[in-house]
Amino acid sequence: MAESDNYWLRRKVSRRSALRGSALAGMGAATYALVGCGDDDDDDDGGNGGGVLPTAQASPTAAKTPVAGGSFSFQISSNPPSLDPYTQTSFVTAYNHGLSYSKLFRFKAGTPDVAPADNTMETDLASAMPEQPDPLTFIIKIKPGAKFQNVAPVNGRAVTSDDIVYALDRYKNFEKSVHKTSLSFVDKLEKVDAGTVKITTKLPYADFVNYLGGNIGAWISPREMAESPDAATKMVGSGPFILDEFKTGVSLKYKKNPDYFDKPYPYFDDVTAFVVTDQAKRVADFSSKQVNLTWLFLPTERDQLKKERADAKLEETQGIGGYIYLRTDRPPFNDKRVRQAISMGLNRPAIRAAISKGEGVDEQLYHVGFPFSRQVKDLPVAQAKLWQHNIAEAKKLMAAAIGEGKTIDTTWDHADAAIYTQAYVDTATLAQAQLKEIGINIKDQTAPYAQYISTTYQGQYEGMGHSPRAVPYWLDFVTERFTMKPARGRINLSYVNDPKLEDLLDKQRGQFKQEERLQTVKQIEELVAEEQYEIYFSTDTRTYFWDKDIENYRPTAWFPYTHLMKTWRGKA
Repeated sequence: MAESDNYWLRRKVSRRSALRGSALAGMGAATYALVGCGDDDDDDDGGNGGGVLPTAQASPTAAKTPVAGGSFSFQISSNPPSLDPYTQTSFVTAYNHGLSYSKLFRFKAGTPDVAPADNTMETDLASAMPEQPDPLTFIIKIKPGAKFQNVAPVNGRAVTSDDIVYALDRYKNFEKSVHKTSLSFVDKLEKVDAGTVKITTKLPYADFVNYLGGNIGAWISPREMAESPDAATKMVGSGPFILDEFKTGVSLKYKKNPDYFDKPYPYFDDVTAFVVTDQAKRVADFSSKQVNLTWLFLPTERDQLKKERADAKLEETQGIGGYIYLRTDRPPFNDKRVRQAISMGLNRPAIRAAISKGEGVDEQLYHVGFPFSRQVKDLPVAQAKLWQHNIAEAKKLMAAAIGEGKTIDTTWDHADAAIYTQAYVDTATLAQAQLKEIGINIKDQTAPYAQYISTTYQGQYEGMGHSPRAVPYWLDFVTERFTMKPARGRINLSYVNDPKLEDLLDKQRGQFKQEERLQTVKQIEELVAEEQYEIYFSTDTRTYFWDKDIENYRPTAWFPYTHLMKTWRGKA
């Protein structure tokens, strides 16, 4: 960290921005960077001066007495395409899963005393962290008294080891599951007794707890719900809130689960998630106090709301950059010279200037906000230069790969603006225009989010694609990005098939010692930088706002809204 300390602290400190500080030291802990929480009355420049925000740390808070009761509302940017956790990877769906479903473990993040992307886990359905009699065996006991919500089809029955085995097996083996490769580390799932599960892994797996406490492929949806014809439109789990009503395209309404096993949570009587696809309306609704918590805002809307809702609390966070993926299993993208040319053909500073007021820096495989990763400029020179806008060099690479004077005709698939904002679509438009300069002619193909997430984001596209990236909460996320063993990883959208990379993925997965694992991570970082299997854009600044009287709340880097159970209103 010594090399990057000054870098992280470049931005001046506001008198009221008390939550800034050092990066997390934990292996795999993303440091979703924070600027402040509360009003900001310094003479701020409204941005981060083109750099990455300082990393966030926990904020000591004075003890306050929770106030039970009242209502809470928040915005989501799109209608969940489906509420079935076994067949979905949508982050919008995962946000809502966190209210009605439980997992074995859960993130501690979501309260002021935990940094937004501290990926430390606490127990959820599990009564304690796993017992590990040997490197391949994990014994997990369920909390006494854990039970499902008292509504059909489970009617308040106990959560048992059968439910855990069923859920994890369904994620791993159900023909429509999109999480099969994620759980490929699991060898056997066994019931020891009604309250105990034994999980045997195929190999030592360092991210066991972090994966099973994460936001996908881990929610415990009971057989009665999972196999119901209502699985896509209803949720019945053991979580803190019961889904009471789902109006497609309008809202999801929840009521307090009075029998929730983890007392004293939740505090709110009811919670509503409003589906607001229009960015201007999201701003207007919070400005007029129609909603208590916003969706994320990029710099333009951020600066507008800082003026219009100076009373609100806010958190400014460092977003992970979006990326281009391409069919590396086919010509012309199977030639790394073409991929390198694409990277050098992008003018990232120009895109930042047009999209995010110049805020952000070049992004790479391991988010530059992580304490262990390097900025692009700190990669080996031969690799770092691939991020530099250099039309002449890009054209030379293209000529060497496909022939002098020849061009490439291809497609670019992505979602519409409703889900990821207009800035995402504008990024695609600008990038496509830039790549035309080096001889790549692109047909833009935009799809509604529900279509995109079930096709393009599952690898069903022909040429190039473009998506945001989630902040990963386990280091082995790279396996899903690049594995072909035994099948293409869930998000190996570039169809990478690289034996050398596979060996490195296997190696890091079983390294429990942080220092050893991070050396392997560096090798992966450099190999992917050289090959340009994925082509990354820039980081961005994402700001959340919420009402001043909301207590014990803090946004997280992770998708679930489970942490709302710990939140209350100062005056209910």
